[in-house]
Amino acid sequence: MASSDKKSKGESTRKPNWLELPIDLTKNILQRLDTLDIMISARNVCPLWWHICKDPSMWRTIRIYNIEFIPYDFCCLEKIVRCAVDLSCGHLEDIALELFCTDDLLEYIAHRASNMRCLRISDCNNISNKGMIEFVKMFSLLEELYISFKYLSKDSIEVIGRFCPLLKSLNFDGPLFTYFAFYDEVFAIGKAMPGLRHLSFSRIVFDNDQLFAILDGCPLIESLDLRNCLIRHLSPSVKKRCRKQIKDFQLPIYNSYEDDSDVRNFGKIKGIQA
Repeated sequence: MASSDKKSKGESTRKPNWLELPIDLTKNILQRLDTLDIMISARNVCPLWWHICKDPSMWRTIRIYNIEFIPYDFCCLEKIVRCAVDLSCGHLEDIALELFCTDDLLEYIAHRASNMRCLRISDCNNISNKGMIEFVKMFSLLEELYISFKYLSKDSIEVIGRFCPLLKSLNFDGPLFTYFAFYDEVFAIGKAMPGLRHLSFSRIVFDNDQLFAILDGCPLIESLDLRNCLIRHLSPSVKKRCRKQIKDFQLPIYNSYEDDSDVRNFGKIKGIQA
């Protein structure tokens, strides 16, 4: 009896053996890790995990952001991304990069990721409009685009609209710590992206004509998020139409402004340039 109790106690305190988990379950767990965690640590734990991490399906998603907390320089991060893209063997569908993406890296990705569905490029000032125009046209299956860097030209938007006909979601952020009046660019979105369902802007100055351009040019739009924008002289008729046409319409957190001095004052209050 004592021997049985001792055996039961030993079994209950036995540590789980991760190597005994089904392969699919192990893969599911590893896929929940950040790209850097997989590349730098997880795949080096044991031969089994190394083998699992060579499976192209592990690399359908690549995400490296919040890099102010990452102890690697940009060159190192770019090498890691290139390695992860190679491991995907063309299965890459979703990539999110912050700060360090360049024209060269975007080109590298574009030639190896024809199945890209979601592209997020945040505050990558080393990507030029020429690079954006040249390589985004290769992502013909793109459905979601989050883009935030120094300046996105009207030409870039027109090319994206022409070569990414399946695009349904666009999140366009202006440069950090300032507000920009991207009039031509917003009108270009209305003309070039009629299939959009979801549209979000940050740090952009709007007027009524721009909102009309979006309403007229994007008839399928279901959500429009302007919470982090400014609107000049928002008319009741435009507001009413937005409410009627768009299921989820988010107005700026701060009231629309009446003249340029209001924008300057807003900028001073928020510590930004308006």
